[in-house]
Amino acid sequence: MIKTPLTIVILFCFCAWTAAADEPLSKSRREAFFNILNTNHDDGISLEEWKKGMAGNISPMRIEKVFREKDRNGDGKLNLEELFYVVEDQRPVAPDKKSPKKDDKTSKNK
Repeated sequence: MIKTPLTIVILFCFCAWTAAADEPLSKSRREAFFNILNTNHDDGISLEEWKKGMAGNISPMRIEKVFREKDRNGDGKLNLEELFYVVEDQRPVAPDKKSPKKDDKTSKNK
């Protein structure tokens, strides 16, 4: 399997899209993605492995911030559950209710 940053981002986006579509992501797909990032095949994805996997796709400061937010137990590695934890600023936001526009004639002087 090709392990380029673009491939990893595509897989990550596919996983995120599947999760957002309310379709359960199979355990085998989650494990496959985990194994792509976990290049030394130990019990977790280190910050260095995360940086290599995400390099060129998001800024280095953003890479570290997301890693630290995903590392829920603070052990310096992402396990399978932590890898698929969606950090707060990546969660889909429900659209706000429409508010009247400033120039909306129906909202002026009723």
